[in-house]
Amino acid sequence: MFLGKALGLCPNIVTVPYEFDEYHSASNELYRIMVHKTPYVEVVSCDEAFIDVVEILDASNEDEIAAYVQELRAEIHAAIGCTVSVGVGPNKLISRMATRAGKPNGQFICREGDAIKKYLHSQDVSDLPGIGRSTAHKLSSEGYKKCSDLLALSRSKLSELLGGKTGETVFNFCRGIDTRELTVKHERKSISVEINYGIRVQTIKELELFLLNLSKELEKRMGRENVTGSLVTIKLKQRSEDASLEPVKYMGHGICDNISKSLNIATSTMDGGVIHSKVMSLISSMSLVLSDIRGVGIQMGKLKDNSETQSNFKQPKHSSKVVERGVCKAFQFPEPEFVGSKDDMEIKRVLRSWCEGNEPYQVDVDQVDRYFRELIDYGNISLLLEIIRHIRKILELKNNCEWKAVFNGSLQRVQEKIHLDFNGILDIESL
Repeated sequence: MFLGKALGLCPNIVTVPYEFDEYHSASNELYRIMVHKTPYVEVVSCDEAFIDVVEILDASNEDEIAAYVQELRAEIHAAIGCTVSVGVGPNKLISRMATRAGKPNGQFICREGDAIKKYLHSQDVSDLPGIGRSTAHKLSSEGYKKCSDLLALSRSKLSELLGGKTGETVFNFCRGIDTRELTVKHERKSISVEINYGIRVQTIKELELFLLNLSKELEKRMGRENVTGSLVTIKLKQRSEDASLEPVKYMGHGICDNISKSLNIATSTMDGGVIHSKVMSLISSMSLVLSDIRGVGIQMGKLKDNSETQSNFKQPKHSSKVVERGVCKAFQFPEPEFVGSKDDMEIKRVLRSWCEGNEPYQVDVDQVDRYFRELIDYGNISLLLEIIRHIRKILELKNNCEWKAVFNGSLQRVQEKIHLDFNGILDIESL
């Protein structure tokens, strides 16, 4: 349910804002502690990971393992105030399932053959990682509800019931077998740019121009990663036949059918012009109702490292204005592709300092406007919205008409650029 509808039904509802700064800081500290313990860390999410401690612990000494886990949990709790649940096992499957037994705020060690069998065989089939509701229901309807029930089934029978790949996985998992290794270094398989908000086109010329801008943005992103690609994919969201013309969320995409089509390119490239040409070739081969398009994306696959050749991508140059007054004068905003690590925290500190000043100096307004423009140019809309939300929150507490007028002017210039570049608007009012 959207917040607007919820407020309509319950005007006195209390909303709790997201605290992205806190999430970011806590997650960074969590991983700093884990990496300090061992370099073998596989990131699963902002608060979940696999770590391999085989090289630093005696696997046969359960007391040593338990003490190590307890120390790790205590250190994390002391640093960020969050409790930690840990599961220990000989592979990713057992350790993940053991984590459930360790919750909440505990630890569970399951490392020996008999202990693994006893624990695993008592678990429901639906508890196996990767077993969705449909697969669990299919097995349950056949009378297989516990992992121990599956032991009577052969590989061929499970493959017949669930398909080859899923059947093989279930056959191994119910026996505690998992040969997957930790993915410490992630190799990027593709790079893309997508916009699924505010898309309303009426003519092929409008779509062609929009795709040209997306192709240029994709070129920038590939240039920053220093890669080329030879498989281009166009991804579209087209309004479903039974969906309303306009969704509940203003300018949202609503209920759509996802359409995609790919084309191999003879020579690996990052050139936006080449990408645009291939994308338009794909578009011409598709049966589309242009007015029903609600989302557009371009993806490049089959990536190659371009580090050995000179990239044809040039990043825009930064030049800090030197002024006599203004909080932002000594701060050179980093390139938008670098924000998202420690730099966005510094940006917010500078913006807070600016907003808490006595008056909004024009040199500072110009600096902030420039940064907003570059975030749009780099396609980092999510960070743009986050920073807008951050400034708005500060100014609501300040309750100063002059500051609000200056900020509203910046927002108007943001919307003008979004409209010019993407023929759409940002949903700022719902922030």
